[in-house]
Amino acid sequence: MVKIIIHYAIRQVTGFVKCDTLWRMKHFAIFGSHPRLSSVELSLILDKAAHIQNLGQAAIIEDTSWDGERIMNTLGGIVKVGDVISETTITELQPERLAAMMIERPRGSRIIFGLTTYGVSGMNKKLDKLGLALKRALQNEGKSARWVTSRESIGLSPAAVAKLDLTSDGYDLAILVAGRKVFVGLTTNVQDATSWSRRDYGRPNRSEEAGMLPPKLARMMVNLAELPSRGVLLDPFCGSGTILMEAALATDAEKIIGSDIEAAQIKATNSNTDWLIKERILSPDDVGRFKVFQSDARKLESGIDNGSVDVVVTEGSLGPLLKGSESRDVLEKNANELIKLWRETLVALRNLLRPHGRIVCIWPTFVTSRGSAHVSLSAQEISELGYAQIGSPLLYERPNQRVKRNIVVLERN
Repeated sequence: MVKIIIHYAIRQVTGFVKCDTLWRMKHFAIFGSHPRLSSVELSLILDKAAHIQNLGQAAIIEDTSWDGERIMNTLGGIVKVGDVISETTITELQPERLAAMMIERPRGSRIIFGLTTYGVSGMNKKLDKLGLALKRALQNEGKSARWVTSRESIGLSPAAVAKLDLTSDGYDLAILVAGRKVFVGLTTNVQDATSWSRRDYGRPNRSEEAGMLPPKLARMMVNLAELPSRGVLLDPFCGSGTILMEAALATDAEKIIGSDIEAAQIKATNSNTDWLIKERILSPDDVGRFKVFQSDARKLESGIDNGSVDVVVTEGSLGPLLKGSESRDVLEKNANELIKLWRETLVALRNLLRPHGRIVCIWPTFVTSRGSAHVSLSAQEISELGYAQIGSPLLYERPNQRVKRNIVVLERN
């Protein structure tokens, strides 16, 4: 009885509750390089009753059906998830309390930890010095401690957390600031950087010149489509099969259809699919889920039954390769050609889609030193083609890119 009282007193002093049931009440997610896109993707996979408090680069989540491992394995835009183990304020956030938590939950003879702060605008001297103060607090308790830091501005990377086994043998702390409140999080799962890189750079067929679609972006687009269980997904501009690959991994789609106007791209898709099976990334049983054939996206009716497709997820053409010196007139000419292609493609896809079926696609923006041009259709024209646009476009871009990707979600009327 005395032992129970002592443990309860320790938890009261440290400000941390050890009860696993309470730990599961709130959780956190850290977004990747495109927080807005990642936040939308996260909201679609969580329970409808879940509550999300967005902190910019991170979010606090209340979800009774939380499954961190499933979320990490399914989403492309989340780099870390974990449990909120304490709620406090910046004033009351003391390194001694964090040290006591680690000592209560030993994970080895030596304490190794990472610490990253999210949601703070501007510099906060106390938070800036928290990692060093925590290390000293541990040493004052007679504990050998190593504080792992990173040169990256966003804090300790998922790869570093995984390499050092901080989710099992150490501690990766997330200090999440929301106004005056501070949430202390402990990372439980991180993005598998090795697997993503393998599917990106390890494939036998990929072409930087053709404008490779990153697998993480392909996965996010698949999730935005909200494919119904055992549904049918189509990519009419499948290229080397990135979207098809991510759809096979992330969904239980009964049929995954890919087409491309270029025979070389169909060959590349088939080669990459064979590689996925050979490397045991996909199962041999997955072969029956794929249907890949050569076709113009505007003439797919001969290969697909009308009304048989649940969702379309595709990038489409990004136009001619830009050198960076093209004039605005040239960029507008490229954009108008793609707008014409998309008008005609949307007409064809409407016949293939079931009612309320979604299209998740990319309409590019071209930017050079001499101007810019944007591929888009007005709300009226989208409506006249038989669709409604869901939300506003979600931007995906990288520094110094000449082609920016705008992710557009349409729903068939």
